[in-house]
This record gives sequence, C-alpha cells and structure tokens, in this order.
Amino acid sequence: MLDKCFETDWENTRITKLTKNPEELPEIKQMLRKIYKQLKDCYKYYASVGAISEVWSIPLNAYTDFCSSSGIIDFKYLKMSDFDRVFIATYTKTDKSKNHRSPDRALVRHQFMEGLFRLAEEKYMNGENKVTTSQKEALKMLLEENVIPFIKNYDIQKWRIERYWNEDVDTVIKSYLPIFKGVYKKYSGAKALPGQRPFMSLEEFQKLIADAEMYNDKCAERDAILSYNYAMMTQVDELNSDRIFQMQFIEFLEAFARVTDLYSPAPYGQSDVKNITFFPLIFRQIFLGNRERISL
Repeated sequence: MLDKCFETDWENTRITKLTKNPEELPEIKQMLRKIYKQLKDCYKYYASVGAISEVWSIPLNAYTDFCSSSGIIDFKYLKMSDFDRVFIATYTKTDKSKNHRSPDRALVRHQFMEGLFRLAEEKYMNGENKVTTSQKEALKMLLEENVIPFIKNYDIQKWRIERYWNEDVDTVIKSYLPIFKGVYKKYSGAKALPGQRPFMSLEEFQKLIADAEMYNDKCAERDAILSYNYAMMTQVDELNSDRIFQMQFIEFLEAFARVTDLYSPAPYGQSDVKNITFFPLIFRQIFLGNRERISL
C-alpha cells in the first residue's frame, strides 16, 4: 500500500518536469521514497490542523508553521518572501484537467512532497547564498538538516504500539463491544447515500466527543480532528477518494481510543505517571456517565 501511495504521489508531482538534470532524478526519487512514511504521517498532522476543504490539505498558515518549526525558513538562506513564492508555485494548477477538489490555496499530499523539492532549490541554489548547482544535493541538504530530524516526531504507528495494541485495551473493547457498536450506529449514516454502507463522518465523530463531554484542557476540538485522521486508513489517491471521510467501525475504535487517551489523567506523552492503562480507567466515566446525552 505504501509503495502505491508513493508512486501515485510521485506521478502527480511536477518534480520530473522541474528536474534540470535527468540523471539526478532516480536519486531524488529514492531520497523521497526513503522518508515517505514519516513524511505522510507529518502531512496528516498539518493537514488535520489546517483542513479547509473536502479533502485534507495544508493551508498557508499551517505550512508556514511546518517550515518555521523545522528550520526550513531560517531568514538566511530562505526568507519569507522566497517561501511565499514557492508555496504559490506549488499549489497553482497548471492543467485545467486537475481534480476540481484540489484546493486553490492549500497543499494536498503530493504537493507537500513537491514543495520540499522546490524549497530545496530555492534555499540552496538561488540568490546570494547559493551553495550548490545540483538539485539532488540541495534536496539532500534540506532533508538531512531540516526535514528528517523534524518529521520523526510524527510517527502515527508509535502510539498504536505503545498504548493501543495491548491486552487491557483489547479486553475493554471486547467487554463493551455492544456499546461501541451502538454508539457507532447512532453517530453514523447521516452522509451515506441511499443503499450505501453507513459510515461515520468527521462531523458525526466531533458531535459524539462533544456529547460525551470529553473536551477538556487536555483534549480540544483540534485533537478530535487529529484522532479521526490518524485512525483513517491511508488511501492511495486522496483526491479521488471519498473514503478519506468515511470512517468504518474498526477505525472508529482507534479514533475514540486516541481521544480517550488525551482525556485521561495520564495522557500519552504529557504525563510523568507510568503504567496507567487509559481505557479501562475512564471508559465507564465517559460512556456510562453520559448515557442520557448520547442515548445509550
């Protein structure tokens, strides 16, 4: 699946056309493929916090945050004016046949990857601070100095391994499976077409979290959106897939668990308290304490 995602994104970028030396293209592709999983996970984060359309996407403010936090924008080799120019060039459509769902002022997944290639050239090959004449070397410097050290912090799988895939959580899910199924059924289906299998939309998931009174100082609305997107199975072509906003039951279980973990007294990555299994401790409080609101 990951290889298919990468190949689809690679074909949708304009990197092949932008590469000045065709001999460098295989190495450029290999460098991006090597970090694609981490890059995809990082994209999911910034696309979730800045989503503005019917597809996940990264608008200017979220992209600026990414480039500033990773050090790509350093006001020495790359200034804000240079960055703005690259952002506009990356999201601008050059082919009228491009998918109509692609937002005009935000980057979708393949554009996020293309943007790195453009930023590398702008930062290390243009202007007074030119340090190389090779696009391959420019990309290598950008990835090694800024991108790779930064995107390793956005590993979606790490939470599953450390917090979700364990016997205690599995026991709670199995014990309360009828309740989970009932909640999923109640909060899904509003956007399904006649004859279509019911699914839970992002809006329905957010309503569930609000009805269960799970928002607090540790868990905000943005966290619910992140949890929803993190739990969704990656689609090969997000621009042509409605599936990216059609949460199935197995994905709902993970998304709810992610919010539950944030809601808990010892949230993942935010507490010094060790060895607390989040699900068993607070599941009763969330569901059974709010039966009237969520109509269980």
